[in-house]
Amino acid sequence: MKFHLKLSFRWTKTILVSIVSFVILLKLPPVLFDAKFEAKVFNFGIYHLILNPWTENTQWDQFLTPWILWVSGLISKPEDLVFILNCITILSGVILVGFISHQFDWILGITVCFLLSSSPLYLVFQTWIGFSDPFTFLLITLYLILLHSEFLPKLKILYLSFVLLLGMTNHLFQMLALVLLVNVFYLVYHKDKIKILLGAFVFASVLYTLFFVSIFTYTAIGWNQTRVSVFSQMWGNGFIRMNQSEFFLGTVGLFHGLWPLVVYIMYRMPISILGFVFCYLLSMMTYDTGRVFAILSTPILLLFSIQNWQTANIFEKRISILFSIGSLLICKLYPLFYKWDGKIIYLQ
Repeated sequence: MKFHLKLSFRWTKTILVSIVSFVILLKLPPVLFDAKFEAKVFNFGIYHLILNPWTENTQWDQFLTPWILWVSGLISKPEDLVFILNCITILSGVILVGFISHQFDWILGITVCFLLSSSPLYLVFQTWIGFSDPFTFLLITLYLILLHSEFLPKLKILYLSFVLLLGMTNHLFQMLALVLLVNVFYLVYHKDKIKILLGAFVFASVLYTLFFVSIFTYTAIGWNQTRVSVFSQMWGNGFIRMNQSEFFLGTVGLFHGLWPLVVYIMYRMPISILGFVFCYLLSMMTYDTGRVFAILSTPILLLFSIQNWQTANIFEKRISILFSIGSLLICKLYPLFYKWDGKIIYLQ
């Protein structure tokens, strides 16, 4: 009887925290990251791809988002696309917060909710409209959840492979970088899981290769707009110009209000510094410096936040909570911005 009451109370807390997180993620980021029209980046091309994702204009490495929205039949005008991608963004956060509340601690769940609300990633979601990033974040969120869930090894490999496959079809290079980062730093604390992670990666890679060959063989999609060509254009004067300009503000914009929490995580877990440096090095090789860094760094920040909570004492947990909530205040102390093509773009 006591066990059932305890289980029921646990689920009640999870549901309540999920509802609270939904309200926070729905209301707070649009206010916190409100941007003028000139600061927003619109990807109008994805709307036309949603009308027909099987054309030669479809990027082979970013297939899933236009395809799944095409299948849904919910997109009849560009405004529908904005609404659905925003729903995906909120859903990702709510699922993650709900899982953390249920699996670990409801206070940690609320802490993560505030972390996400004030993160540069949600700044990107509010200002970069019509990109595949919300689906990528949803999938890496599910990947993180599966990592911390208990399943039989074969089932875990299957589930991780499926999520990884979807992520690779949605944005191949982005997902590979994300999973590499998450896997490496997860294995630092869970070395016994290496066979599961390796098995999932190999199985997903085989499935993706079959998918890759199929779309090239049976559809009009071809080898176009590859990230390889973008990287090849980055070296030389362009690379130097973009990365030496606005160095101080560009560094501040990497985490904005999350800097106190990030520094605390780096102090508690010095290995996290390697992860953030790696994210920064990758983002330096793209024009979308702030956006790419936010996408890459947020999942490992979440991973380290969970790990930190599991080993922290009460006082250390209170510091994490304080820094997480305080990030909202810090974000209001100065004009928010992101870095693109070596320039600082202010939201207002």
